[in-house]
Amino acid sequence: MPRSLELFTSLRIIEPVLKKAILTPPVRIYSTVDGKTILQEFEMCPYQKPSPTHPFLNPVMLGQDSLEKILHAALAEHDCSVELGTELVTFEQEESSVTVNLVKRGLSQEASDGVNENATYKWVIGCDGARGVVRKQLGLPFVGETRNVENFIVGDISVQGLARNCWHMWGDASDVLISLRATETTDLYNFLVGGKNIRYAELANNHEALKACFVQHTGRRQDLLFGTISWISTYTPNIRMVERFGRGRVFVVGDAGHVHSPTGGQGMNTSIQDAFNLGWKLALVVKGIAKHALLDTYTEERIPVIAEMISQTTELLNRTLNNDNTAWKTDSNLYQLGVNYRWSSIVLEGWDTPETRTQAGKSSSFELIQEYDPLGDDDRDPENVDSYGLQAKARDQLRPGDRAPDAPGLLVQLSSSLLQQRCQLFQLFDAVRHTILVFLECADLRPIIEALDAYPRSLWRAVVILRPGASSLSPRDALMDFVVEDSQGHAHTAYSPKSGYGVCIVRPDGILGATVKDSSSVRQYFNNVFSALIV
Repeated sequence: MPRSLELFTSLRIIEPVLKKAILTPPVRIYSTVDGKTILQEFEMCPYQKPSPTHPFLNPVMLGQDSLEKILHAALAEHDCSVELGTELVTFEQEESSVTVNLVKRGLSQEASDGVNENATYKWVIGCDGARGVVRKQLGLPFVGETRNVENFIVGDISVQGLARNCWHMWGDASDVLISLRATETTDLYNFLVGGKNIRYAELANNHEALKACFVQHTGRRQDLLFGTISWISTYTPNIRMVERFGRGRVFVVGDAGHVHSPTGGQGMNTSIQDAFNLGWKLALVVKGIAKHALLDTYTEERIPVIAEMISQTTELLNRTLNNDNTAWKTDSNLYQLGVNYRWSSIVLEGWDTPETRTQAGKSSSFELIQEYDPLGDDDRDPENVDSYGLQAKARDQLRPGDRAPDAPGLLVQLSSSLLQQRCQLFQLFDAVRHTILVFLECADLRPIIEALDAYPRSLWRAVVILRPGASSLSPRDALMDFVVEDSQGHAHTAYSPKSGYGVCIVRPDGILGATVKDSSSVRQYFNNVFSALIV
């Protein structure tokens, strides 16, 4: 989804992702009589022209295995590797560490080949999926439902004779539904088989029977050849989520904390945002820069987002099962560009006070977590949380907790690193540091610099943004990481700086953490986040 592409930009892996990925193809629904007559054709994701604030507005398709290879290659550049074939069996938490029992098998699948190992770590993050042990051993309730009558078979199959520029479908869920979508690999198609008249157990365990099913329900076309099935899995809709994302020194991320229908394509994209949200906060705690309480905001910020995501994907599942083909059309809300944390206790508006935070429904004591029932009918949630940004009018004004917008056409006047003469804001955002945007004509730069200098430079980078045509190179600019001219005015339009309110602080996860008016507000924000370094 577009939001994931933005985060990949901050990780500096966007180029290999876009090189490998393919655009979402148009959907074709065929008659099951001859398998060729087109009954309906539509764009699942109609093309949208990118805008200055949103450089990615078109979802792309990329298999998880391909994305993993890209991520592994990026890690290798930092002398880091992923240890495969290691299973977490049990763990035990202590006050300052977690002792784990591991079984290391490498690439062998034989149980007898495993080697037991006990190890101690400071933290454990469970990304081990819905069936993993981390959530279960933490004792986190998995609230929701399982729909045993609505099964699917999914996987990848080699197909010859099928056009790669379309997403092909036959039938519907009331009888038999066949879906075949081209992947980034030539002649390899991702398939989904569902419907009330499918013999799931037989087809899932017999490749030849499954291929015969494809032949039968695609009109017995002589021009199609179904080949090797490279992987296959059964899917039973589980619609569940935890009520909190961790305890003590152990956390869950992705499917370990929430499962849902694949309709809407939210799964891996949501998990990526989980990891980003937790990652930068945990890094600060590990380095002794933030107190453990910062990690509570992982649950505080993500629970309402996950609850809304599950609501939307479940609605799409219900429409799909009721043969509503419009469910296949992806609403732009699912692009996740409106996902926000406006209610968070660690975002700050420069004029914020304890009184205004109470009036706005914010809570610094994380009352939101305790009171908000994400899967129930409890509407006591503060500020009527709009975690996906569905209320369009409320999204018109950029506020702390929102996604930080992009702005192209920046002319670099001063740079502390190698950067081309022209750049965009997304190239300046950093996945490991806060980025402070200083709109020079709206802020007094000297006290801002003095406030920032109280914190280690490894934690932040500063960007001075000048009006179109302005030039301001002075000794004080040398203290900034970048000085850029907003030659096309996009940054000023997106962030709308005003007199006395010209500093925006962007978090490592690309979220606007604060809009502040003076140096005291800068310290207020960072003392809350860098809580172990209060200055």
